[in-house]
Amino acid sequence: MTDDPDLEKAPEFQLGQPSSGGPPLAPVAIGGALLVLLIAAGAWWMSRRAEAPPANQSNRAVTATESPIDKPAEPPVVLPPLADMDAFLRPLLSALSSRPELARWLATDDLIRQLAAAIDQAADGKSAARDFKVLAPQGPLTTIGRPKLRTIDPNSYRRYDGLVATITSMDAAGVAKIYRTIKPRLNEAYQSMGNPNRDVDNALQNAVDIVLDTPIVEGPIRVVEGDGAAWAYADRELESLLPTQKQVLRMGPAHAEKVLTWLRAFRAAL
Repeated sequence: MTDDPDLEKAPEFQLGQPSSGGPPLAPVAIGGALLVLLIAAGAWWMSRRAEAPPANQSNRAVTATESPIDKPAEPPVVLPPLADMDAFLRPLLSALSSRPELARWLATDDLIRQLAAAIDQAADGKSAARDFKVLAPQGPLTTIGRPKLRTIDPNSYRRYDGLVATITSMDAAGVAKIYRTIKPRLNEAYQSMGNPNRDVDNALQNAVDIVLDTPIVEGPIRVVEGDGAAWAYADRELESLLPTQKQVLRMGPAHAEKVLTWLRAFRAAL
């Protein structure tokens, strides 16, 4: 049986049979895992970018009294304890986008641990989709075609319109500032998940690399009946992809390209 949750029967999401028959396909909350991953992923790339000097900066010497008077240092932000981060995070993250998908996720609890958990799992190529049911796409993923020539219905890709619009609507500079602010608590949450000697920056870099290695597949994607009530990719190379990559692939080529382009832009900015 495949370990890809979007090709696997999940009773809690079961909404009926695909229009073409065969094993039922359940809509999986890929949105949640990818959304929180990319919220933090963009911030990670931006937080490591070196500050460029102002374009009109001259080479003249600056006196000891000039610098602190012209630009006083900002006081450090005092973060609340890990258990009290929700009230701190909601107004910060809500400013990133007015999309309803983000608002629905922000209405849930323990946001900082959700972010850390998504990064932790995605860094190993695993799927965090089942933990984000609030962002599950509406309706099942369906297939079309004859029984032995079944492909994913392209109309299923439209289920991810809102998610991709949310990701691409986020302001990179705003995300970076938030990440730099909450990183101590995010790292604390990440290390408490069985990673005492690891850093969340490294985990996030691994997760982003995995996502960027996802192939873009143009044209129909064939699926076959797997063990039990599961579907599997007919193409062995696609079936061998990591669960995180399969989730990106499930969004369809147009959506996947937008998401990967968004991530590449951050990497190129370095």
